[in-house]
Order: sequence, then C-alpha cells, then structure tokens
Amino acid sequence: MTKKATPDQIAAEWIARLDRRQLTAEEDRLLQNWIREDVRHKGAFLRCQAIWHATNRAQALRSPAADWSQRRQLPSRRMVVSTAAAAFFCAIFVPSGTTEAKIFYETHRNILHTPEKWRRKLILDCHTKVEDSSCDTRVISGLCYVTACDELVKTANLRFIVNGSLLVSQGQNHESGVVINGSAHVWRRSISDPKCLTTGTRITVTSRGTLRFSHLDKDELVRLLAWTTGQIALETETISEAADIFNRYNQKQIISSFRLGDQRLSGLFDLNRPDIFVQAARSIAGARVREDAHHFYLE
Repeated sequence: MTKKATPDQIAAEWIARLDRRQLTAEEDRLLQNWIREDVRHKGAFLRCQAIWHATNRAQALRSPAADWSQRRQLPSRRMVVSTAAAAFFCAIFVPSGTTEAKIFYETHRNILHTPEKWRRKLILDCHTKVEDSSCDTRVISGLCYVTACDELVKTANLRFIVNGSLLVSQGQNHESGVVINGSAHVWRRSISDPKCLTTGTRITVTSRGTLRFSHLDKDELVRLLAWTTGQIALETETISEAADIFNRYNQKQIISSFRLGDQRLSGLFDLNRPDIFVQAARSIAGARVREDAHHFYLE
C-alpha cells in the first residue's frame, strides 16, 4: 500500500518545483487551491519557506505565478522534505496573484471595526495605522486588536503567527503584543527561533532592544480590551491620566487642575461621553466645572 504523502512532503514538492521553474497557470491554480483547502496546508507551506529562509542563500519567495528571473539556488528537495516537519512558521505567505491586494487603514479620534478579510478581523484604536493584505497584517503605529487563525501579524521588529486573538502595540519607542486568547508563535525580525506564547502572555521590546515577557491575569486582559467596545475601565489612573485618555478620542478636551490631577476616580465610562466623566469628577472628587465650546475645565 502506498503511504499517503503528508502536508509537509507535498509543500516540499511545491517548493522544489518553484526552484526549478516558473509554474504554469494550471499549476499555480492547483497550488493555491491546495493552500486554501486546509489551514494545515498553509502551515506546511510556511514551514518550508522557513527552511528556505534559514539557508540564507536566496531572495524572498514571490508569488508562484511571479517572474523568477533573479532566482538563486534553493536548498535541495531532499533537505526540504527531511526537515520540513521540524520547522516553525515563516513570515511570508505566497499570494494567489502577481499583484497583492493591500488595504490601508488609518484612524484619528475614532475606533474602527473592520470587516473580516483573509480570515482576519481587526479593531483599530484611535490614532492607529495598519496595512492589511492576504499575506499579513502590519501594524505601523498605534494599537490594534487582531483575531485570526494561523495568520501573520507584524510590527517593526516582531513577527507573530496568531491562532486566536492578539493585542498589538507599536509606538515610536516601544512595541508589544499580548495574547488575549489562543496562542501565538513570535520571533524577532533578526532571529529565526520562535517562542510560543499562550493566553495572557505579553512580549515587549524594551528601549534597549531586549525582549521582556510578563503575564497578565483575566481582569487585566478585560481592562486592556475595554476600548474595543468604546469604554474605558479606570482603576489606578489619576484624573489627569484619565483626562489624557478621553482627550485622545474627543474633540472637546478635559483640562484638569493641579489640585485634582493626582486624585483617582475608578469606574467604567463611555469613551465618547467625556461629559459623564466630568460629572462623576464633580460628584465624587468635588471638582468645580467650567465649560466652553471646546473644553471642560476641572478645578
């Protein structure tokens, strides 16, 4: 009885074929159908790419239907087949056509819930920029909540293969990812050895470029995600810090005096209703409130 080929072996066959020549239109169609029919097939293909990248002897893989005029030598077919099962996911997925569709999202004082595309669902916080394609989701700046199944998400230095949901932050001097549920394989741009993160694990790139890992409990995860439903969960923030948060989402700004700035006000508030927060500050913290067309003054 002939033993059925595993997904890793089939993926290795495709990599070897891509090394030899450009695929015909029919072969390209067969490859794309095979990748789409089972998430394990996509994972196998990505693992074979990871092996290829580890050799550091060729340019990045392009579309199976693309022009391979500047191709260099790939690993042998035997090497790919023998080591495919041991490899992790790679950062590049081959798109189905020669021109890859990309969608650019940018928010200002709003929160954006995107429609599901390419098996991914995104929620963008205010002041966030994201580029999304069939290959990956790139968080350029800001805060983005991603729900995906074995899909690539990246920041400037981190690469994630997400199977569940991930909260990604990219700033000028920081970047981090928190696994909200499920798991994620993560590695740095310059390091090929991935780590598996589980629910509640946060990875942060420090200002010195080192990686720091921590774990958040369920309540902390809920607080981190409050903004995705248009809310803010205040617990340890001062009135001044809370005002800064509200000001990111609203045209009408809250200005807090030094007298009130260090006082704390806990509770769950609507991010788009700074007036309710101001009334709570008046009732609970004894704030005197002045208001004009563009500001709330807490004194």
